[in-house]
Amino acid sequence: MTQLDEEDDLHLGPRLTFRRAETITPTKPVFLWERHLVAAGVQLLVSRQGIGKSTLASWAIGNLSRGRPFPGDRIDRDPINCAMLSLEEPDERLVARLHATGADLSRVLIIGDIETFDEDGRPFRRPWRLPKDCDVLEEFLTNNEVGFVVVDGLGYSVQGDSHNYGAVGAALSSLAAVAERTGCSILGLTHPPKGGSDPATAAIGSTAWTAVARIVWVLGIDPDDETECRRVMRVSKSNFKMPDDGLAFIIGDDERFDCGYVTGVTTSSVSAEALVAASVPGAEKTEREEARDLVRSILKAGAMETSELLKLTRAAGVSDRTVERARRDLGVRATPRHDPGNGKMTGWMVELPTSPPPSPPTIPFDGVGGVGGVGTTRDFSHTFSHQSAQTASPPKVGLDNEPTGPVYYQRDEF
Repeated sequence: MTQLDEEDDLHLGPRLTFRRAETITPTKPVFLWERHLVAAGVQLLVSRQGIGKSTLASWAIGNLSRGRPFPGDRIDRDPINCAMLSLEEPDERLVARLHATGADLSRVLIIGDIETFDEDGRPFRRPWRLPKDCDVLEEFLTNNEVGFVVVDGLGYSVQGDSHNYGAVGAALSSLAAVAERTGCSILGLTHPPKGGSDPATAAIGSTAWTAVARIVWVLGIDPDDETECRRVMRVSKSNFKMPDDGLAFIIGDDERFDCGYVTGVTTSSVSAEALVAASVPGAEKTEREEARDLVRSILKAGAMETSELLKLTRAAGVSDRTVERARRDLGVRATPRHDPGNGKMTGWMVELPTSPPPSPPTIPFDGVGGVGGVGTTRDFSHTFSHQSAQTASPPKVGLDNEPTGPVYYQRDEF
C-alpha cells in the first residue's frame, strides 16, 4: 500500500468523486422523437393555461404507445409503455384525451397519490412531491418498464419556493438523476410567469427550470394566425442540435368525451421568442391595447416611414412585436417608397386606413376530419407534411414583389 493509499484510508470526511475522462466512453443521445424527446432525460413543455399542454402531451403518449412516427422521424420505433401523473386534472379527463388521440390504453399507466404511513403506522395518501419522492418514482418506472412519463403540473410538485433557484435546481436535478438511471424520458408540464417574454426563463420564472432540463418546448398561439385557432410548439432550449422547424397544429373537438386532440399537423417557422411574447391571455392584453392607442395617435398626423414609427414606439417602451400586432389590429396600410432617381424601393410608408380593416380570415374546421384538408393524427402517415403553417393565412406580399396599390400591413416590412 502506498503512502497516498494510506492517506486516503485515513480521510473520513466528505470528498468529491471523479473519473478520468479517458475511461468514459462517449455515447450519442437516444431520441424518442428526434431533437424533441430524449431518453434518459428531463424535458419541459411550457405554456399558459388553456393553450393545450395536456392535449399535446396526450398526443405524444398516443404516438409512443402505438409506435406511430412523429413528424420528422426517419426511423421506425416500437411501442413503449407510458405513464401520466397529473396534479391538475382527474384521471377520467386524462383518459378521455388518450381516447381522443388513439393511444394504446393497455400501455398507459395513470399515476395517483403516494401511499405511506404516519408516525402511528396508519396508512394515508398524499400528493407526489419533489425531490422527496424521486425514489418512489424510480421504483415505479423500473418495475413497470416505463419509457415515457408526463408530469402535468410539475411546478406544484416542488417542495419550497418554485421561484427559488436552489429549491428548483435540487428538485429537477433529482428528477434528472431518476431519468438517467432508468433510461426513461420525462416530460414536465408547467406555466410561464405572468407577463414573461423570455424563453430562457419561460418556466415559472426561475432559470433553474430551463437550466436543468435537456430540452424545453414552448407552446403558444400562432401570432401570425389572426383567428387564434392555430397553436405552435417550438424548442426554445436544447443540449443537442435544435430542430429546423416548429410544430403547428389545430386542436380538434372529440364530441364523445368533450375534449380536444391534436390535428392538422404542419411545420412552422414561428420563433420561440414570438410565441412567448404572443401567448398572453385576454386579461393581460393591456400592452397590446395601449400599443394600438399609441400607433393610432402617432399616425393621426398622416403617413410616415416605418422606421420613424418604430423609433417613436421604441422610445415609448413598446416592443416591435407588440407594434406589429397593433398595426394588424388597426388595419394599418403600408405602401412601398421608391427612389425617384433609380426607381429602387427604399422603404415603406404606413398610414391609418380610410375604412375599417377587413375581417380576419376563418379556417374551415369540421371537428373530426382535419383542418383545411390537412390530415389528422388519427390517420397520420409516416411522411410529414411540409406544407407551411402559414398557408392558412392570407398570402403576403414580399419585398421582392412590389404590391399593386396600397396593401394592409405585412410582416415583411420589418
